[in-house]
Amino acid sequence: MKPIIFYTTLAIGLFLASCSNFLEEEMVATVTQQRYDTPEGIDELVNGGYEALRYNFNDEWSYVLTNYGTDEFTHGLSYASGAFTTQAYNTYIATLAPAEGYIGSFFDNMYAQINICNIGIKKIPQVLPPGDLQNTRLGEVYFLRGFAYYKLVTQFGGVPRKLTPSEKLTLEYTRATDEEIFAVVIGDLRKSVELLPAAVTQNGRIARYAAQHFLAKAYLTRASELYAGFSKESDLDSAIYYAEEVINNSSRKLAADYNDIFKYTAVNGPNESNAEIILAAQFENTQTVLGRFGNRTHMYFLSDYRTYPGMTRDLVNGREFNRLRPTDYTLDIFDRRNDSRFYKSFKTAYLAGYEPTLPKWTTTDAPDPSLVGKLKFNLGDTSIIYIANKPGDTRFTPEYKLHSPARLLVRYNSDGTTDFGNQVFLALSKYLDPFRVSFGDDKGTRDGILARLSETYLIAAEAYGRQGDYTTALRYVNDLRTRAAYKAGETRSRIYYLAEQVPADETTGTAADLQVTEASFTPGTPEATRELYPTGVASKEVMFVHFILNERARELLGEFHRWVDLARTNTLVLRARAFNADAKDNIKDYHIRRPIPQSYLDTNQKGGRPLTAEEKALEQNEGY
Repeated sequence: MKPIIFYTTLAIGLFLASCSNFLEEEMVATVTQQRYDTPEGIDELVNGGYEALRYNFNDEWSYVLTNYGTDEFTHGLSYASGAFTTQAYNTYIATLAPAEGYIGSFFDNMYAQINICNIGIKKIPQVLPPGDLQNTRLGEVYFLRGFAYYKLVTQFGGVPRKLTPSEKLTLEYTRATDEEIFAVVIGDLRKSVELLPAAVTQNGRIARYAAQHFLAKAYLTRASELYAGFSKESDLDSAIYYAEEVINNSSRKLAADYNDIFKYTAVNGPNESNAEIILAAQFENTQTVLGRFGNRTHMYFLSDYRTYPGMTRDLVNGREFNRLRPTDYTLDIFDRRNDSRFYKSFKTAYLAGYEPTLPKWTTTDAPDPSLVGKLKFNLGDTSIIYIANKPGDTRFTPEYKLHSPARLLVRYNSDGTTDFGNQVFLALSKYLDPFRVSFGDDKGTRDGILARLSETYLIAAEAYGRQGDYTTALRYVNDLRTRAAYKAGETRSRIYYLAEQVPADETTGTAADLQVTEASFTPGTPEATRELYPTGVASKEVMFVHFILNERARELLGEFHRWVDLARTNTLVLRARAFNADAKDNIKDYHIRRPIPQSYLDTNQKGGRPLTAEEKALEQNEGY
């Protein structure tokens, strides 16, 4: 840990390989700030700032700061990483403390990027002549600084405010308030909206609609419960205005099929240029520009599969790190029969790919004596099936499963037992990456989505609903539900038919069954009961907020928003206790914020001397 000077110049050289679709700069070992007195240096500076986007997908901090300790996911069997135990972020045990490494790494990196942006804000007007290029480059760094401060304030609350370049060693900092940091976030994003072009010519760069999306998100965040003490009366109107600017932008539209967003068929393939994507961190399969990590999120949501007959670890099914498994809440919040997002988000079947362990029928399990000694299935056939059925399903008896050629892993067996656990669970399939160098390689190649249009719809819906305009709110929600429904004639997996007990020839569209009304957040209705509201959520206004959280779970599951969503709505403790069995015993009210890193406290000074223990305590968040 360095003081907040952190990385003033060397970091730029290290980060030049960001956003590979438009960065071709030469790697350098050292640079000085004089380098940024040239147009070429400005390009390197701004391109280096994009590392703030890639960082969010680089390592274990991607999920521990966003998915662990929430209602959606809990930890799988494997949660140890290097010197740190990531489990603490999910269970809120004592090791989630100021000295925990990922907290410090995140804090450091955001300030490294902020300093890059501060240099750019100072230098760009001095180096580039007035005009479109100057405006674009300034718009980019204003966006990236606002983005970094948004990430910091939503994790830590008020943090040190640094809006000028670090040109010499600075050792004395004090924390600004939450309100002051939100003013920076919104001011920077508004400036970026003014400066950025309406569209981009280089894939991966920030356009005006991306700034509008994040500005709408910042206004909605400030209007949420955690920040009620200083939110502005106009915040919801502003959130609606900027969200609808994006929604009404003719260059952005919802993908026709939910699967189109995540179906990764080629590096830089069609899914990565889908018009629903508003902003994505750029990765590809060129090893020289992947940096130290690449996009590593492909590993974290996967369950064990290689130990089963006919299977071994491979590129298609992924390097399974067993970090995150879905909670019961996540499996049950979907209308699995009508909402295609469930089966398009989870992997429910695996195909055999390893000949040496292909199983054969025995006298014990063969459904017919003539099959004894023959292969149960061949390479390329289904070898593992996951069934996310409902309680009370009596079909999956021991005998039924014994005679199945594929291994059946069932959530609710006929005898009340389950095959699901912290190593056996439905794997989120959104980040599978079969285009890595080898099955053991952790450097992922697919882009990391930071914002897509469906979230913009939900921002608008939440803002309208918070104003009491449920009609408009539900219009946006039902637009997404129409897309989420199965289309008439759409092919569905046979696991869908088996698990949901739907007749095999049924291909009727499900849009009508998936539409939602105010009944879903009206107390006492059957529709509200199906929304699984935590105990104590009783009024329509509060139910609406929880309904939107449910809808965000269905649409944005595992997309690295959840912890902040629960924190900003002040529902983190309530929902973790209700739905995350591993978090409920330890989570406390103060966990709504992360601890300020110990490394920052230990290097900070006051009046030329290190902080005293009492002064460090004043800088630290409550409870840590």
